Amino acid sequence: MSWPWQIKRIVLEHPRPLSESDLNAALAVAHENPVWRAVHQLIDTAIDNALENAIGAQGDNAQLNGYVGGTAHLRMLREELYNRRALGIEQLGVRVPEVR
Repeated sequence: MSWPWQIKRIVLEHPRPLSESDLNAALAVAHENPVWRAVHQLIDTAIDNALENAIGAQGDNAQLNGYVGGTAHLRMLREELYNRRALGIEQLGVRVPEVR
């Protein structure tokens, strides 16, 4: 049994938010960059899961709407990543092969 004074407190420190310029520059990476590929793979997996769940949400409109809305937000996130990447490449003057 743990007493209240024995419980260790976990403090999560959030990093300082990046400026718009720093955020764009951080995303100015090649499509072959493993982190870039991993993020998009996770987005693809989340979209696939949401669509599967939407198909299984027969008769529950609220649940169906949630899954469909979730896929829309994930697609918007992907578009935001591509747009910010393009801005970062332009900002830094980096030549990165453009393949979508």
